[in-house]
Amino acid sequence: MGDHHGHHADTVTVTGTGSVHTVPDSAVVRLAVEVRAPGLAEAYEGAAAAAQRVVDAVVAAGVPRPDVATAGLTVQTQMDWANGQGRIVGYLASTGLTVTSRDLARTPQLLDAVVRAGGDALRIQGLALEVSDPAAAHAAAQEAAFDDARAAAARLARLAGRELGDVQRIDASAPSMPGAPFPVARPASASAAAAMPVEAGEAEVHTSVTVVWRLDSTSNMYSNSGHAMEHADGEG
Repeated sequence: MGDHHGHHADTVTVTGTGSVHTVPDSAVVRLAVEVRAPGLAEAYEGAAAAAQRVVDAVVAAGVPRPDVATAGLTVQTQMDWANGQGRIVGYLASTGLTVTSRDLARTPQLLDAVVRAGGDALRIQGLALEVSDPAAAHAAAQEAAFDDARAAAARLARLAGRELGDVQRIDASAPSMPGAPFPVARPASASAAAAMPVEAGEAEVHTSVTVVWRLDSTSNMYSNSGHAMEHADGEG
């Protein structure tokens, strides 16, 4: 696309990346309880009772009820196959829970209470460390990404004998936030449970920004110097 003088509207497009370090301050624990029993009602009631014990333990550990959510309920038939014939031998009832611990220092005690309450029916499916207010970290990473893009664009413009003009377009990617879950091994029995250490460590927030700049055509040093030489030769 040309401007009204007929000059080509040159641009440079650069993707910058930025990252900042932040310390997670909360944990999201994914739990489930599973109960097998010969009868459907027995399995269902057993899973419900185990889930209630876990919820009561979580609340007693100081977690507000809004931070405890049921994540699903299933009841499966257990079959025994022999000689191509199947017969029902029992039922498996399971339900999931998601618990958000906003006090990371107390999370080991929370896990200990959950294990003791759930007993052999408990399954700890994973734990994810999170930043409860990621906006500040995201903004800082985005600023770093923009600065990275601008520095690269300015370097390329200098190589071309140009200067950066106005920003024409900005495309920002979603941040890559901490929070990937990792499995937590459950002790063999509730009576043998010990507090599981949970270390916050340091998480890195990544993001990228793609920016399109207009190249200022009036600052083309090579073009200007060429015109100046032609003018000088004409005068001579």
